[in-house]
Amino acid sequence: MRIVGARELDWKGDWLYFGQRKLVRIVPDEKYPTVMWRVERPDGTLTDMVNRARAKDAAITIGLKLLNSSAEAA
Repeated sequence: MRIVGARELDWKGDWLYFGQRKLVRIVPDEKYPTVMWRVERPDGTLTDMVNRARAKDAAITIGLKLLNSSAEAA
């Protein structure tokens, strides 16, 4: 199985996509929505709050782990 790289992922709004597949999204924090963000994982849980740039970086890391975890098991 091949490994997916970060260059193969695309942002559409606050959603991170692999092709047409939605992976994860970033959402504004409830208390500080203009400056702090969280990553919403596929199971609905949220990460700790961070600034938007770090949230997007964390989302990419989470997305790549989702896509490549089965490749690691092979």
